[in-house]
Amino acid sequence: MDLFKLFFEHDLLLDQLSSNEDPRKTNRRESTLEEFLKPSPTYSRFYFTGTTLPEFKFGLNALTEYSGLITSLSTILSSHISILNTVNKDSLQQAIYEAIPGDTILLKPSQKSDTAIPDDIYDTTKSVREKIEVMKPLLNDGFYVLFVEKAHHGFDLHLFSKENIYEPFFHAFKKFLNKDFRFFSINGKRAKSERLFYFETWSLENPPHGFEEVFPETVLR
Repeated sequence: MDLFKLFFEHDLLLDQLSSNEDPRKTNRRESTLEEFLKPSPTYSRFYFTGTTLPEFKFGLNALTEYSGLITSLSTILSSHISILNTVNKDSLQQAIYEAIPGDTILLKPSQKSDTAIPDDIYDTTKSVREKIEVMKPLLNDGFYVLFVEKAHHGFDLHLFSKENIYEPFFHAFKKFLNKDFRFFSINGKRAKSERLFYFETWSLENPPHGFEEVFPETVLR
């Protein structure tokens, strides 16, 4: 069985990401009064991952429905040009299939042909945390930034955007629901530890608060 997990966070201050920047190991501090009075720009991020059961293989590309999920993701983001390691690709699907863990895929608005792209964004030796300063101007200019993250048995995808683009993901991935495909939509602010990230290993039928299983009748509130 496929267990697909979509972690989401909105109104995210990128400067507050910890050195361990993926949802498995996230720490946060309280906002200061100065930050409240002079709010910084906020962003959204999405982390796509999965687990095959009962084998407990971890990684988005370990799922039986991996190809279909990538096709759906590529279709949703098809208005942007996909760039893998400085090279334009015909689609996001092609870019993901050719990528390896550590790679960065830029999704560039077609009307932003004159935007300068810093080489550092593609540097495979740098972490997401180290790319924040070069990433923010791109996000502010309408780009999406997609990181290919190493997983135990393959890789996951880690997407940043300026706007909240959760709704099309919800509807697209909901269509995969069947007896062999379960979909959890997870508030990343609730997933503050590796144990919670892998909740299916200890509490699948009683998930933690903020870990919502999506059913055919589930609607956005």
